[in-house]
Amino acid sequence: MKTLIRLVQFILSEIAELCSLISLAIMAIGFYTILPILVFFALLAFIFAGNWSWLLGVLIYVLIACAVFLIFKAIPEFLNFILGILLNEREENKKIYKKYEQWFESARNQEYERRRKDQEEYQKQQDREKQYWKEKSQEYSYYRHQQEYSREQYERKNNDYSNFDYQSTNDGEIIQKFEEYLAVLKIDKNGEINEDVIKKAYRREIKKVHPDRNSDQTANAKTQELNMVKEFLDNQLEYYLMQRRKG
Repeated sequence: MKTLIRLVQFILSEIAELCSLISLAIMAIGFYTILPILVFFALLAFIFAGNWSWLLGVLIYVLIACAVFLIFKAIPEFLNFILGILLNEREENKKIYKKYEQWFESARNQEYERRRKDQEEYQKQQDREKQYWKEKSQEYSYYRHQQEYSREQYERKNNDYSNFDYQSTNDGEIIQKFEEYLAVLKIDKNGEINEDVIKKAYRREIKKVHPDRNSDQTANAKTQELNMVKEFLDNQLEYYLMQRRKG
């Protein structure tokens, strides 16, 4: 029923608007045609007879034309207002606005929840990365300590003119770690090993994981790991070569 009434409202509104436009067009033509004639005779009456009645008639004519114009413009609006009351459009508009408020609140909550989850995931990623580097730092500190201890043992045995056997100390772990890091840089432990070989291998591998060329989230972690590997190999190179010659 409401659909039919709305259809009738639309048709009547269009008809009223069309009639209003036609009437206004006719009135405009008549107004702008008659007004100059009335003004002309009013001026003649005023100049030659001193009669104000024609000027007053022109003023009344203009006021009536304006009133008719406003009435024709108001007819479609008045018709829509009456039909709006019959259709209870105010309540319909309230329902529509309430639905919009509910949709907006739901969309805002979803956006907030999405951002909250993204922030939690980012924080977890940061925590995992910190934990990873904390473990790597502890591991590196341990091997540095082992290195210092092994060197002290080596120097002590050399001073005592004894044969140094790195298998009796923890040097075996350092040698093993050195060879594991060689594998990280893809260096053959049985081939030639020197500073240039390590430097070239490091540059080759760092290009693969550098953050500027790699969008992987673990690129920073891999870069730092390679830096740590190179530092360890540089520090242990002389010692490793010495032990390999002894072996």
